[in-house]
Amino acid sequence: MMNKKLYWLLIPLFVVILIWLIYPYILQSMANYLVVKDQISTADAIVVLGGDGNGERVDEGIILYKKKYAPLLILSAGPLAWHLTEAEWMGKQAVAGGVPFDKIVLEDQSRSTLENALFVRQILLNRNIHKIILVTSPTHTRRASLVFNNILAKDRVEVLSWPATKSKFTPEKWWQRHEDIQLVIWEYVSLVLYLFEGNLH
Repeated sequence: MMNKKLYWLLIPLFVVILIWLIYPYILQSMANYLVVKDQISTADAIVVLGGDGNGERVDEGIILYKKKYAPLLILSAGPLAWHLTEAEWMGKQAVAGGVPFDKIVLEDQSRSTLENALFVRQILLNRNIHKIILVTSPTHTRRASLVFNNILAKDRVEVLSWPATKSKFTPEKWWQRHEDIQLVIWEYVSLVLYLFEGNLH
């Protein structure tokens, strides 16, 4: 009888210990899934998405431009307030970082990742661009890559995903930082919503 009682006491204890041991790997995998980093090569344009708030995406675009991965920088982000757009501010940052003004194209209407893709698509078609490097923050790369590939598939535009390397987000132990928790949860919620709306295939 005592052995049976001990047995039923040990099972929950074992389960708790097991969860405690493996939960960091599960949470780490959640962050890793969001980050899509392709093998990049030279392309027709570098497309940088707005929305980071600290300029990390544009900084990465500048680095790639200076390394001659593409001859054109397309900056995509919509209105901020009144007549101001985020794309304009991104353009100022790119020029300050050494990118010539005539090598920058602003897409300043989009208000979401889906609109980023739709409005950028028109620019790519107008300029006969068939290959892009898509730059955004690490946690945003999965959704951005899925959306852009979905929108541009019929146009046979190759999309290479590239996360900002000097990002404020760090995948290791992200669940211990309030800001990183917000980023990861937001991306998973957005992925589900985009999936139900038919914007991800």
